[in-house]
Amino acid sequence: MDNYEKTGYLREPFRLFHLEDCPAGEMNLHYHDFYKIIAFYGGCVTYMIEGKSYVLEPGDIVLVNRYDIHKPTIDTSMPYKRTVLYISGECLESCAQDDYDACYCFSRAAAEKSYVLRIREIFQTEAGLLLRRLETGGQRYGYQREERLLFELFLLALNRFCMEAGGRQELRPAAVYNQKVIDLMTYVQEHLFEEISIDQLAETFYISKYHLMRLFKKETGYTIHRYISEKRMAAAKEKLLCGVPAAKVSEECGFQDYSTFLRAFKSCVHMTPTAFADGRKDRNLGGAYNLP
Repeated sequence: MDNYEKTGYLREPFRLFHLEDCPAGEMNLHYHDFYKIIAFYGGCVTYMIEGKSYVLEPGDIVLVNRYDIHKPTIDTSMPYKRTVLYISGECLESCAQDDYDACYCFSRAAAEKSYVLRIREIFQTEAGLLLRRLETGGQRYGYQREERLLFELFLLALNRFCMEAGGRQELRPAAVYNQKVIDLMTYVQEHLFEEISIDQLAETFYISKYHLMRLFKKETGYTIHRYISEKRMAAAKEKLLCGVPAAKVSEECGFQDYSTFLRAFKSCVHMTPTAFADGRKDRNLGGAYNLP
């Protein structure tokens, strides 16, 4: 885990980028401490999220939960056109009401393991029109307040769209994936804080452990051990930020002992668990990390 690299910060409650470029080089697998929405407008891009790959079409909305491991594969012969919206967990919490779940679109994506919405005529929808206003905002008097209101209205419209779309299959594009690998990832998530071994997984899924390891690496780009470690680390961060003591977090998240947890945490986050919990909100609202 020494090769992890922090690639960016989210210092505001949310941040919007409108980008049109031809990124050079292969992007690594990575994850964020914040949520991400991508509105795709053009280019030739395949987006992998948690073992599922989507060939994007103009009008697609990509929903990336914090700690989802993902990466785009980009054909650099044509511009990659998109708007990217980073959202902190604190920001989403502040938008929630008793009768409104601001995280609905992200929660649904995670529950259904379906991370792309196909909205072909995006700017003919309420969400699309609000997003365009966010993209084209200027520096008029009171714009910061207007921007926050537009953001909340866009998020509401997107959540409403997800809810009203229901099970409409045309809005949920097909993904390329290996079902056994997805089943394995689901199993890991459901038993994350228990002892999990390669032998146990191979026996559970009726496949040789060597074939299982090769298959998982081929389909996802990372090893089973790394995937388990990263998901436990993500859970540990959430617990730390909720005020759970570091020693108890280590125990609850399936690490063998506190010293193992401490080494893993410092290697990944470059600080102790206590320092992370005490100082994160003062430093930033989220970071992004590459997987080697």
